[in-house]
Amino acid sequence: MSLEIASNVRKTVGAKQTLKAMKRNEVTCLYIAKDSELQVVAPLIEFAEGAGIPTDKEYSMMELGLACHIKVKAAAVGLLK
Repeated sequence: MSLEIASNVRKTVGAKQTLKAMKRNEVTCLYIAKDSELQVVAPLIEFAEGAGIPTDKEYSMMELGLACHIKVKAAAVGLLK
């Protein structure tokens, strides 16, 4: 999956908002930062595995934040339907 896709589509940014969207069945693809804390992203990973949502863990928190055009780091980004 390409992170460049994340800058041009509807998305959620952050672990809490992304998990909420996943529970509403709105997320089609999940990006997890490789340097995020496991306790923060563990619920996302668990839910994604159960729901069959493809997950990408190759980008850092800084890269995810930059791709989403925000000034802070992001632990998770979910692409929406």
